[in-house]
Amino acid sequence: MLFDRYIGVDWSGAKGPKLKGLQVALCDAGTAAPVLVRNPAGGHWTRNAFVNWMTGQLDGDGRTLCGLDYSFCFPWCDLEDYFPDNIDDPADWSEFWQLVETVCSQDGGFFGGQMAADSRFAPYFAVIGSVGQHYQRRLRVTEQACQAQGLGTPESVFNLRGARQVGKGSLAGMRVLQALRRTSGVAIWPFDAISPHGSAIVETFPTAFVRMAGLGPGKIRTSQDLGKVLRHYNSDAPAQVPDITDDQADALVSAAALRCLASDSDLWHPAGLSDRVRRYEGWTFGVR
Repeated sequence: MLFDRYIGVDWSGAKGPKLKGLQVALCDAGTAAPVLVRNPAGGHWTRNAFVNWMTGQLDGDGRTLCGLDYSFCFPWCDLEDYFPDNIDDPADWSEFWQLVETVCSQDGGFFGGQMAADSRFAPYFAVIGSVGQHYQRRLRVTEQACQAQGLGTPESVFNLRGARQVGKGSLAGMRVLQALRRTSGVAIWPFDAISPHGSAIVETFPTAFVRMAGLGPGKIRTSQDLGKVLRHYNSDAPAQVPDITDDQADALVSAAALRCLASDSDLWHPAGLSDRVRRYEGWTFGVR
């Protein structure tokens, strides 16, 4: 599946208007090096600014493939419930997204933290200083497959503690996905079918892309490492690489990896992506 432009995003679920960790990279079809995209309004990206910018990309000419590095839904298949023994448990991924939006609708900037504060759902989460009575370190099918394939160790979305936590980002991200899907009609893979001429958004795990390129623990520390990974994905490296953060490197690698891997039909039809998994959990692009 070929696209005209590829966007890699290193996401942030942090509270607050300015998000230093939110980084965006873009590359066109071909082999030119991906470039970092700055917030058009200046300063650090906000989630609102990203939605506005991304809507413009999706509404422009050509096809866009965007990768966002957070979980597009929560685990269901292991216990056949998102929130076991809860009368408000959603029926599928779509209802899960609607639930998140309803609970968090008063939080500005697409923040998703209210889910863990809501008395109906707080017992399922681990937050700083408190572990809910129903908390389990649950993983989705794709996260288990990622780990089994040696592509990294995904964190459970129910864990909202520490630097590695991804739950807050995922909850905020689900609100963003709903907004983009509503305003631009973009396909969210694997939940939506991708039309032959349409754009798509996929879930990514940058650590997996780095490991697939043969780089140890999955973090890029030097410009030489960045160049090695980009070349693995048939991409030129930037002519001059200043000191970059982990977040910036992840965004650059994600854009290049998407451009290289989008033509691999097997990645669009991974073995573990059953109808059941598609309906309830989704999948990480790049995991087979």
